[in-house]
Amino acid sequence: MGQYVVAVGAVVLIGKKVKRVIINIDLGLRLFVRFFSEFSGETATAKDHTIRNEIMISKHLFFIIAFPLLLFAGSVNADLLDNVKAKTKLVNGLKDLYRAFNICHVISDQTEQINLSRNDDSAELNNFLDSYIKVCGNLIKTPFTNDTLKRNTNIFLAATIQNYSIARAEGFESKRFKRAYKNYRMEKERYEYYLSRAYTMERFVNLPEKEYWKNNDKKNYIKSANYPAYLKLRESNLKAALTLLEKISAAPLNFQEYSVYQIEIADQYVKHPDNLGGDPPGFAADKYKAIIDKRRYSIYLFEAWLKWRAVTQQNNGLSKSSDIPNDKYNNVREQVALTVLNYVSSHPNDKMAINEFLLIATHDIVKRFGSYSFGNQNTVEFHKLFDDKK
Repeated sequence: MGQYVVAVGAVVLIGKKVKRVIINIDLGLRLFVRFFSEFSGETATAKDHTIRNEIMISKHLFFIIAFPLLLFAGSVNADLLDNVKAKTKLVNGLKDLYRAFNICHVISDQTEQINLSRNDDSAELNNFLDSYIKVCGNLIKTPFTNDTLKRNTNIFLAATIQNYSIARAEGFESKRFKRAYKNYRMEKERYEYYLSRAYTMERFVNLPEKEYWKNNDKKNYIKSANYPAYLKLRESNLKAALTLLEKISAAPLNFQEYSVYQIEIADQYVKHPDNLGGDPPGFAADKYKAIIDKRRYSIYLFEAWLKWRAVTQQNNGLSKSSDIPNDKYNNVREQVALTVLNYVSSHPNDKMAINEFLLIATHDIVKRFGSYSFGNQNTVEFHKLFDDKK
């Protein structure tokens, strides 16, 4: 089974070979298991329950912010990828993959909120469940070109709706829900298994590790004769060095080179905020987002999006109950996906571009619960992205 080549800076995981791993985008069963928390509460630790009790006030504030967004999410079956008019097998397959993973992302986010709200007032929890049932009903309208994928996805969504409906009617602790959940879990695992087998990396591209690293090396795109001067000045005067790099970036460049310089500037603002004054995290987030907003293809768009999201969420909040606007992050994800897919439609043999699309389509949402017990999981991703680098 194939794995998508994952790289941010010097990060990759292929097969059993690991180099400073940030993310595992394994299209095996493990990937999908990570997408779904257990409705039964099995994944929530005692420490998680204690934290929930301590942050009840902020949770209710979060509900006020989040609930209108949940209602708005009823239109999730429409997406920007329809703007790509090519009907090739490759483009259709990538659209199908993106939309299947989008459904995984939406349900994963729903499950996170359910786990956060399990001990809340039943009326509040029921409001969430009502909205999720509507969203899942709308997701059934998602257009797929592959009939087997469409059928399997709709079976899974129907099972999810039934699961929510039983919880809504009788409660998560009811005997009926616990019995029904066992069946739902089996259906969920069947769907996960189908996706893991049907949508492997090899279905779309064959990209060996050696070839990937050769193409991804940022040194390939640094052409400015002044860049060595920037690196030397960075050691003694970071502020002046970044001013120089901004001037280098202002010269006419191809977009790959421009992206490299702009990401480098943003990275420095994240890693050395005390040396630069102002609002370094906000400045960095704007830099990453500006690369995306240009709507031009670069092999570093996924990196720009991932770092934008990590920095933005770190500012939003670190706790499990913080506002985590995955809908916002996924909207920008979709913008990146459209840019990359547009490029792929006219460059169908570009392996790096196809891989870039797979990365942006499959990367997980920001999770509240996980291996890191002291807050949401963005903290883990943030430090993996920015720690121990110059």
